[in-house]
Amino acid sequence: MIRKFFISISFCLAGICSLAAQQVQLQSPPLANKDARLYYFSGAKVDSLLSVVDASGKATFNIPLTDYRGMAALVVPGAGGVELVVAEAVVSVRCDASELNTETVSFSGSKENSFLKYIFTNQSRYVQQQAWLQAGNQLFDAGSPVLSAIQPEQAKVEAAMQALDKEINSSSLYSAKYYRLVDFMNRLFDTEQKRDSERAAFIRKEMEETLDIASLYTSGQLWGSVLNFYISLFNHTAGEDKQQQYAASIQRTLQRLPAPYYEAFLAGCITETERFGWREAQDGILAAVHPRFAPSIGNLQRALGAYRAKNSKAMPDIAGLSRTMEPHSRTLVAFYDSDCASCVNEMFRLIVLYPQLKEKGIRVVSIAADTDKKKYENGIKDFQWKDKLCDFKGFEGENFLNYNVVGSPSFYLLDKDNKLEGMYFAVGEVIEGEL
Repeated sequence: MIRKFFISISFCLAGICSLAAQQVQLQSPPLANKDARLYYFSGAKVDSLLSVVDASGKATFNIPLTDYRGMAALVVPGAGGVELVVAEAVVSVRCDASELNTETVSFSGSKENSFLKYIFTNQSRYVQQQAWLQAGNQLFDAGSPVLSAIQPEQAKVEAAMQALDKEINSSSLYSAKYYRLVDFMNRLFDTEQKRDSERAAFIRKEMEETLDIASLYTSGQLWGSVLNFYISLFNHTAGEDKQQQYAASIQRTLQRLPAPYYEAFLAGCITETERFGWREAQDGILAAVHPRFAPSIGNLQRALGAYRAKNSKAMPDIAGLSRTMEPHSRTLVAFYDSDCASCVNEMFRLIVLYPQLKEKGIRVVSIAADTDKKKYENGIKDFQWKDKLCDFKGFEGENFLNYNVVGSPSFYLLDKDNKLEGMYFAVGEVIEGEL
């Protein structure tokens, strides 16, 4: 029996963009005056565009990218939704019913969506025919005339499936790439469920060397499903060193990925190690990250910051910090929040002790988690050091994320090579070891 993994989209809202590039046009008079959303994907990130179906039944969505090739989801709340391929300059969606679904829509002039429908329609029919014919083989004796009639039909179905596979493999359309990714997910799912170590080796080789990560990046929920089942594959088929094996496999895969797929894939795998509680695997993956790599994805920033701090690795460069010609042997980075009473007290102590730190050649850099500019400017009036930073994004600011700051005040003492010498929660702890 052939087992299949069925894709369903889970939606979340993101920023709304309005710059015109690729366009999705909806024409549906029965849905006039209803809100509509188009969702499109970049790894685990989901962006959405909002439009209103006008009185004539038209709505237009402009994806602010010139080269998006991937899946999208068109949703009309209360009336359903449909998945579609966006890989052409314009995709026209027609729906003459009050319900939006795969049965009620058509895609005029879209080679991508026509081919995707063609693939899945024929594949589904062939799989059903094959299942019925295989069942017939088990119902009749070897000499039965019915069985002799079944066998040629089986050969026809197998030939048709091979011809379809050949057609898919020779196509450069995104819809063909998407189908191959779904096929990979099916094989991954089946191998993980059966705990088949022999087949797992082939799945791992495909992931590390040839799997189309660029097309997976814009595939929607398939992205997260592949990453989740891939780590589960090691959990079910590898030995006691499964975490080390997983980390090594991810490292090999990362070596062939350019931006932005490298960061998205790395962040996705780190998310999976956190979900499984695989700290050893996480450390093994992060150990191979270049010392100057500065991620933009939040969970990856925090994980990498925590790893570097724990292992005395070079910390990320501080965003917004100007270069200085003044000699300094070390840098003390102070993270604080003006709304935090203990932070205010510690920063006052830092003001008092700053002359002694300066004399020791320690550069002081303060970074505030403030979101109110006036409060921030009032708070830094007595700071004697030059380097005072704030991006007004709170604990989601770039430096707070890069340094894995989960509470304030926090003090990081760095050597001249930007390596962490110590992390403290009070100025007194710093002074105790330095003065």
